[in-house]
Amino acid sequence: MLLTMVIAAQVAASNPKASEPPSAEVSHKGNTWQVDYTLPHDATAWVFPVSAPKQIDHWPWRQGAWQVVTPGVRIERHGAYDMLVASNGRSIPRKVRINFNPTSATLEREYDPAIAFSNGATALYSDQFDVAPIDDPATVDAREAGLTVQDFGGRSVPVRFHDDAGPVFVQGRRQNDPTLAGAATYVVFGSGEVQTIKGVAMLADPALPRWLTTDVSQFAPRVASTYASRLGARSDPRLPLLIMGWRGATSGKVINDGGVRPGEIVLNFEGEGLLERNERAARRTRWFIAHEMAHFWLGSEGVGYVAPSDAWITEGGAEMMAFTLLAAANHEYALGELQHAVDDCVKLGTKPIAQAADRHESRAFYACGTVFALASSGVARRRGGSDFFDFIKPLLARHQSDRHLGSAEWLGHFATLAGKPGAANVMRSMIEHGSSQPVKDIETILKLADVPMNVVGNAIVLDSTAI
Repeated sequence: MLLTMVIAAQVAASNPKASEPPSAEVSHKGNTWQVDYTLPHDATAWVFPVSAPKQIDHWPWRQGAWQVVTPGVRIERHGAYDMLVASNGRSIPRKVRINFNPTSATLEREYDPAIAFSNGATALYSDQFDVAPIDDPATVDAREAGLTVQDFGGRSVPVRFHDDAGPVFVQGRRQNDPTLAGAATYVVFGSGEVQTIKGVAMLADPALPRWLTTDVSQFAPRVASTYASRLGARSDPRLPLLIMGWRGATSGKVINDGGVRPGEIVLNFEGEGLLERNERAARRTRWFIAHEMAHFWLGSEGVGYVAPSDAWITEGGAEMMAFTLLAAANHEYALGELQHAVDDCVKLGTKPIAQAADRHESRAFYACGTVFALASSGVARRRGGSDFFDFIKPLLARHQSDRHLGSAEWLGHFATLAGKPGAANVMRSMIEHGSSQPVKDIETILKLADVPMNVVGNAIVLDSTAI
């Protein structure tokens, strides 16, 4: 992202229009939701950077949910992005109104646009309303997914949030008509009680099964304490806020998903399998919390990736942090999940890992990222460390100021600890080009990192001492 940020800065400097951000007002009255844009200059189109498709069907989430009221303007899909375009091919009017229905859906590597609570409250993700000017919509078609408003040469849009029913809850307190720009947070419309329990703040759907609230409130502080003891305190001194949504007791399902923003973790739960406490559901919930809380250090709040194609660093690292923590209490479970990651990396590693998001194969970031993180644990032990925390801690410390870590430096750090570049070179090739022989390549990576394993037929089987 460093390179793209430099390019974005150059674009903004050469184009005075980019220094004038639009503004927007999101308003809610009864059952009506609107966003009104004031655009500061003429442009052929305005792109919405937050445009990742829905995970379930890969369809654009604004389709059918956002309706442009202003005549002569529509929303079109160009490549990985939604855009406001003029029906006559000319410039977009300076004032644009859109009616929308808040979209509570899991997106691919993006934060849910909205979280709907059973008591009628709704949390909106603030940055979904960002737009940036585009001169030629066709130029967006080939842009990679996951870019920011700055990557498009724009600036974060100041958005005013108004609820006719009263103050909204945002950034830890109730506020009247707050204006946010680049806050990357959730704004809660309607009633909701925030509870502080053992060092974390919780905003939970009242319909959420009680055992989930209890388990999360007991386990999350332990996770935060363990990570802090190994990697240092979080960069944000505020209590982390856990926003816990409940999508209902869908038949035959047990679903956990969510994401992390600065100071916040969103945890969505769904499925009849979560109505009553059972060990399978509890185990998955503990993993979910451990993975998401890891991103307070390695991810959106701590040190993030340089470019979206480097997501294997943060997702694989968060997985390895979680499995290392969970192995202390349930070694068999952690080993099984690591084996699952190895198996999936064999399947998905035939294509470039860096391009996984464009193929809707984000699992490759998690699976192959975990394999690489497992190998890094091995080279850390070779140098007197004990696990992945000892590998990643120096990199996090090195980037406390710029907060971005890319593939080149991660692989360079790995090669330095390994003493030889062989395994790092194989990883780099898988990241950039994919592998024609993933079993052999993963075997090479793990063997050169002293990770105990065996090849059985056409499969890699981790030894019980791999973690």
